[in-house]
Amino acid sequence: MEKKEPGWKAGYEAKKEQMKAWLQEFSKYQQDPQQIMEFLEFGSRFYHYSLRNTQMIYQQNPNATFVQSYSAWKQMGVSVKGQKGIRVYVPKYVTYLMIDQQEAVQLKLATAEQRAAYQRGEIQGKQILTYGIGNVFDISQTNFPKEQYPALFQMGRNSEEHGRWIEVLTAFAEEELYCRVTDQDMESISLRGFYRYKEDSKEIVLNHLLNDTEKLSTLSHEIRHGVTYQEEMDRAEAELRADMISMMLQWNMGIEVTESRKRHFQVHYQIVWKGFGDHAEEKMDHLLEQVFQTYKRINEKLELYQSMSQKADRKEQKYGREYKKKCGSCTVSFIRLRRL
Repeated sequence: MEKKEPGWKAGYEAKKEQMKAWLQEFSKYQQDPQQIMEFLEFGSRFYHYSLRNTQMIYQQNPNATFVQSYSAWKQMGVSVKGQKGIRVYVPKYVTYLMIDQQEAVQLKLATAEQRAAYQRGEIQGKQILTYGIGNVFDISQTNFPKEQYPALFQMGRNSEEHGRWIEVLTAFAEEELYCRVTDQDMESISLRGFYRYKEDSKEIVLNHLLNDTEKLSTLSHEIRHGVTYQEEMDRAEAELRADMISMMLQWNMGIEVTESRKRHFQVHYQIVWKGFGDHAEEKMDHLLEQVFQTYKRINEKLELYQSMSQKADRKEQKYGREYKKKCGSCTVSFIRLRRL
């Protein structure tokens, strides 16, 4: 329906109300740590989207795996199967003309004289961020070949990739969190690793006996402390945030989250929920917002580091092993040069 057609505004307002209802329905899940854990696993695939839009996608299609706008699919030469889109909030800026100190008029509703005065610079304009309604489509709603799905997203990662992810996470810890990552003989086969915090240093210590998959699981678990220790907060809340970030990282990397980690999350979730008291839903929503922002920041950095690591590997393939010997750790060396 075109915007000028009768009934468009009523239909648009009805969609907005439906979206509000979906968000309110989601807030009911917050009392159940199991449902929140399922949402976190879902959200680990959508770090490019805000918490609110991830909630919207989850409410409409909890089985979605990779979503894009219609135009994004079209640019890839992919057709959408004429299916109903998944509604999301789309940011947009609306220009208002400051007629005087008491009156502001939206540019599209201004008179011809007011618009002309605005063009001449006689009336000031101000852009206000608002949110409209847009649609995205899951990959399952397109004709994108199933055999090429791994080119867009990973349904879990091969164990062969874990060695590279260890390099990437190590670089992130050292460059972004100023936290050393070391292997150490712990004289034990049961201890996996730990986070050590001092006033002048931070360190993640890993058992030197771990294989790549075990090391990656432990590193992604311990790195959470380096992130959450940067903020002052209640211990139970810090543990909860750390568990959330750790589990989302592990799901994204194709590592199975242990039952003990899930139980640890559930216990601390209930403690924090009870501690939030009468404003539990509002405070938990704020906590989730911060967790998703942190998770997004980590993933954006990890994507950068992974890209640099792959470039370093291509350089090594082109120039031979002597290149790697000269530059040392290719991943870290390229990361340190990223600002040049």
